[in-house]
Amino acid sequence: MDAIGTSGHYDRRLARYDIAVSRAHVTMLLEQGIVPAGAAAGLHRGLDELAEEIRSGADPLDPAAEDVHTAIEQYLETRIGTDAGWLGTARARNDLAVTALRLWIRDQVSALTGKLLELARALAAQAERHAATVMPGFSHLQIAQPVTFGHVCLAYAEAFLRDAERLRFVRALQDDCPMGSGALAGTGFPIDRDSVARRLGFGRPTANSLESVGDRGFALDFLSAGASTALDLSRFGAELVFWSSQPVGLISLPDELVSSSSALPHKRNPDAAELVRGKTGRVLGNLHALQAVVKGLPLSYFRDLQEDKEPLFDTADTLALSLDAAISLAALMRPNTDAMRGAADLNFITSGDLADRLTREQRIPFREAHHLVTELVRLAEKQGCSLGELPLAARREIDPRLALEDWPDITVEASVASRDSQGGTAPSRVREAAVQLRTRIDEFKDIEYETGDDR
Repeated sequence: MDAIGTSGHYDRRLARYDIAVSRAHVTMLLEQGIVPAGAAAGLHRGLDELAEEIRSGADPLDPAAEDVHTAIEQYLETRIGTDAGWLGTARARNDLAVTALRLWIRDQVSALTGKLLELARALAAQAERHAATVMPGFSHLQIAQPVTFGHVCLAYAEAFLRDAERLRFVRALQDDCPMGSGALAGTGFPIDRDSVARRLGFGRPTANSLESVGDRGFALDFLSAGASTALDLSRFGAELVFWSSQPVGLISLPDELVSSSSALPHKRNPDAAELVRGKTGRVLGNLHALQAVVKGLPLSYFRDLQEDKEPLFDTADTLALSLDAAISLAALMRPNTDAMRGAADLNFITSGDLADRLTREQRIPFREAHHLVTELVRLAEKQGCSLGELPLAARREIDPRLALEDWPDITVEASVASRDSQGGTAPSRVREAAVQLRTRIDEFKDIEYETGDDR
């Protein structure tokens, strides 16, 4: 039972959040006349000393304690004696633990949001530098249309900014404070739940004590947003692995972010990008793990919920590390501009532009224009020439409307420049979008809140 029931060895990272909740609780108990002034002063003194020890890097809590909350009460007993017993008045471990966990998640939201914004900034910087750097755009991993490297960087920046928005939504859903719910039914003491909620930075107390202590929806929200972030990081990592592979060679990664092969000296393996992609599996697994724990639980608290913390801790740690690696990758990757331009110079890559022009200038319905250009491509393949080199007579045989004297030979640069719709890949639009993205990042309201001096 000791082995399976003890969580103190891993939930110790919640100590400062337990202290913050306990401070607010003791202050409220004193204001309500529930605890003697001397006992309250002793509790505050003991909690302050513990917070300072933890801040200094000391580890004063008993590692053999059942959990961090028990360890803190034991610490206070050794420091202030029997007055430590007043701390448990009008509360239970159930409402204490869930409140501390909500505060911890808030801090993780803030830290991860900051990293996501930094990643988006790094990609915006690449976009500004390479707004006109032409490269192939892929669909089904087949070269589809020419785009710019800057445009692709902004695509990922948009995805990561949405991940930051998801985290902000997670924070907004956690504005209710469970303290005062007790074990499950509330308390008979004349407590002031509003004052505790305010001191801890919540908007209001939770509405139902029974639901409050057994709820882990807020934890699942965090894991779900984390899984979405991990998926975007995985796609970004996969893109870099593909781009940097020798047959493709569109980008180069710095030595610090690759490794050499143990057997093949010529290889430069994109390990950082692969690990960013690989670590997604554990983040997705953490979400599923807690879903599986919660799915069979009626109201209210069960010991099963002890299993909520390790998936949460691991997801936060994994995402922080993966984001740090992704920021480095985004900032330090270098496009091989000649290789990009050469890869984009594929036969018939501007065929879609020709169909657009026939619709725009010859007023041929687009689906019909698409069909005609498909026939032109087949003819050009047979004749071993480009679309622009097809002779007038050959075009006339396909359709008289194609017998134009001014027959376009659309270049890759012209194709890219023409895609100037809002959000398009034209260099002017990429520069404009990069500026707008930076503004949105700067205006993004990162999540900050106050829960006491030790925070």
